[in-house]
Amino acid sequence: MPERVTPKWILKALTPPIVVIAVKGLLRRVGLLSQTHVEPDEPATPEELGPPEFEHVPEGWEREVGGWEGGAVAEAYAAKWPDWVAALEGPVPLGVYHEARAGQRLVRDDIAAHNMLVSFAYVLARAAHGKERLSVLDWGGGLGHYAVLARAVLPEVELDWHCREVPSVAAAGAAANPQVTFHVDDDCLDASYDLVLASGSLQYAPDWKTHLGRLGSASEGFVLVTRLPIAIEASSFVVLQRAGAYGYATEYLGWVVSRDELLAAAAQSGLELERELLLDAWMSPAGAPETPIGHRGFLFRPTAKY
Repeated sequence: MPERVTPKWILKALTPPIVVIAVKGLLRRVGLLSQTHVEPDEPATPEELGPPEFEHVPEGWEREVGGWEGGAVAEAYAAKWPDWVAALEGPVPLGVYHEARAGQRLVRDDIAAHNMLVSFAYVLARAAHGKERLSVLDWGGGLGHYAVLARAVLPEVELDWHCREVPSVAAAGAAANPQVTFHVDDDCLDASYDLVLASGSLQYAPDWKTHLGRLGSASEGFVLVTRLPIAIEASSFVVLQRAGAYGYATEYLGWVVSRDELLAAAAQSGLELERELLLDAWMSPAGAPETPIGHRGFLFRPTAKY
């Protein structure tokens, strides 16, 4: 007997097998049951599911984890790179997301990914308005994934693309994407750029408020912070992500940032909100003070320079 007795289980236990076979045969003949119908399995127990992908970490950044250099992140990026480049070739929909789960091929018709990439294309067009050449700092930009996207959606503009990454990812990026300049330290913030981009990266800065100000100081035009997990009601809090499903073989800490705190920190750093972007990306960290958590994008301009 199962640990949890349900009405469905009782009905199956009391119904003679010959009756079940006869009823299923009748349902197939009238088209109400597929010939390949398979009874769903019982829900997996928490022990069978294993630890959650996302989990609230009350102690915050005191938790010791592997981090971005602690696993095969660079190797996973490199393995998926040819599919990412191919998926953006030609007049195709931009419904592709480069961080697919391990073993899954990239698709071109993901509507949530399309919304995210077209939102970035809008920002790129704003930053490139009236320019023949656009300089970009992509903070935490992987192998220069967004540089490939930018060349696809804005071929008329010359791109001077810079990526700040951890050493292993920067080395893989330099080999895969030589048109991009890779940096492994923060000296790149001493220069100025038309667009500073932090896509899925600001949340990994322990002092994200100070870091946002540093990104703003490097911009002569726009700052885009996107793919940022946002809390609407709760104060900012820290979560752990176990990223093995994506082939990264590591786990890392990151912020869920309070929207109110983000806008206050931006204003204090001299950044004015130009546009808020909604993304169809959600997570439900176990034990979190707020759930589910959605991701958003925020386009800022440094007001002191205008």
